[in-house]
Amino acid sequence: MKVLILVGGFAKRLLPLTADKAKALLPLAGKTVISHIVENIPAHWPIIVSTNLMFAPDFTEWQIEWQESHPDRDLKIFVEGTNSEETKKGALGAVGLAINELALDEDLLIIGGDNFFTFSLADFINQTSGQPAVAAFDIANLEEAKKYGVILTNGKILTGFEEKPNEPKSSLVATCIYFIPQKFLPLVCEIALQIPDKIGGMFEQFLSQGVESHVYTFTGYWNDIGTFQAYVDAHIHAGPNNLSLESGTNLLRGNTLTGVNHIDPTCQISNSSIKDSIILGGATITNCNLDTCIVDTNKTLENLTLKEEIVK
Repeated sequence: MKVLILVGGFAKRLLPLTADKAKALLPLAGKTVISHIVENIPAHWPIIVSTNLMFAPDFTEWQIEWQESHPDRDLKIFVEGTNSEETKKGALGAVGLAINELALDEDLLIIGGDNFFTFSLADFINQTSGQPAVAAFDIANLEEAKKYGVILTNGKILTGFEEKPNEPKSSLVATCIYFIPQKFLPLVCEIALQIPDKIGGMFEQFLSQGVESHVYTFTGYWNDIGTFQAYVDAHIHAGPNNLSLESGTNLLRGNTLTGVNHIDPTCQISNSSIKDSIILGGATITNCNLDTCIVDTNKTLENLTLKEEIVK
């Protein structure tokens, strides 16, 4: 089996933070989002990271750095031939492209690169019974379920799937974590030509064609990191990682840290209070109060009180 991680999107919902960086390479409690994903994948499963032309150099740089501490892992970068939102193939289109161009001919585990989760992928695969399967999570909120693919089940058998319904019949939603047995890869490629932007839609097609699909409902924590608040929430959950302000290259004094914070060691911060925030490299912060904020690289903040903001 191979694992295909999809990181070819442009994360419009997190703009301006993702204007020039991939969401999967954002820090999450001391690691990149994608590092959390790959470290949750069993060591003997080969990994393919599918990205776009714009972010390919960044993922190659990440790969080199990550494999310094994981030299035996089989991990490759696959580049889609697109560099803009207008020309991208869509998530399912990217899957079809990878299957065809890489001549994939074995079972495939597909993971969206914006997933942060705590369940065991090995447990998921062990319960698929060799059928297409989706990892599902009960968000216990019908209004929130409108944002996702909603699942109906009879035990572990999928009986209904609807993308972003106006009136959800369930709060059980599909995560972008799917298992596709080898024999169904040609069918996935056919479906990708029809609905390249709707990766969950392949399960609607499976249903319509009489293909039995299974559902693995997990507990614990899951977040698709699609919004500012979701990003910060995942960061807090992934903690504790409240980095000491004296652990970086500069001696930083007179500060108060509470909650969970990611602070790049190249930052210079003085006389400030920081709570549940993410401060990226090279930022300079003086006399500020930041609560649940994200500060982008090389920003300078002075005498500000900010709550739930992205500083780009």
